Amino acid sequence: MTKLILGTFLFFSSISFGQVLSGDIVDEGRQVISDIPFVVEGMVAGYCIYELSVGRTGEVVSARLVDTNVKSTPAKYELRNYAFKFKFSPGTYYPKFHHARVKITSIKKERTIQK
Repeated sequence: MTKLILGTFLFFSSISFGQVLSGDIVDEGRQVISDIPFVVEGMVAGYCIYELSVGRTGEVVSARLVDTNVKSTPAKYELRNYAFKFKFSPGTYYPKFHHARVKITSIKKERTIQK
């Protein structure tokens, strides 16, 4: 039951919290083709906004932290590594490096106590 509630929360959270905020990618209508959500279960609750650089193949090649309310450095790196999983639509007509700002929200994992 808990997994069903958590799954529903993650689904609706990805719609409301996860987003590609701005950048050339948004201006030119380049789409995110990966189906991973913008919400992840992590060490802490919070968000990070990263400026992504995307190559012509659609792969994220770099991520730079722009804004966050997360204090934990390992949590920031966890979200940074997650940002590299996004894939955008490929195309040779795009610039060599396309930029976008992406907000990734982290929700804290619930600890389960085993008896």
